[in-house]
Amino acid sequence: MFCPKCGEEYRWYVMVCPTCDVDTVDRLPGPEPTPDVELVSVLATADPGVIAFAKSLLEREEIDYLVRGEGLESLFGLGRLSGFGPAEFLVRADDADRARALLEGLMTREQKPDSSLDV
Repeated sequence: MFCPKCGEEYRWYVMVCPTCDVDTVDRLPGPEPTPDVELVSVLATADPGVIAFAKSLLEREEIDYLVRGEGLESLFGLGRLSGFGPAEFLVRADDADRARALLEGLMTREQKPDSSLDV
């Protein structure tokens, strides 16, 4: 439970904030949704360890992200070796450079895009 006035978190049974004397809520209101935000791909990997580590790095830096394709193989019980493809991390365009710098060391040489193919 959270106090909507001071933001303090309490146990589930605290119904009134003892400091502010207002009713607590299940969650604090978040930012307004931005449905037209531009998302940019910053990492694609099929390695579950890299996926977990990338999530922790982005969360620590408070970079919002979306993972497309994660768990699709597990949904069908096939595992990552099924050929469905990698999980793709998407972030806001404004955060892309910072996220790429943060995640740069996670990609192996085989996963990095080949710059010689650029035309």
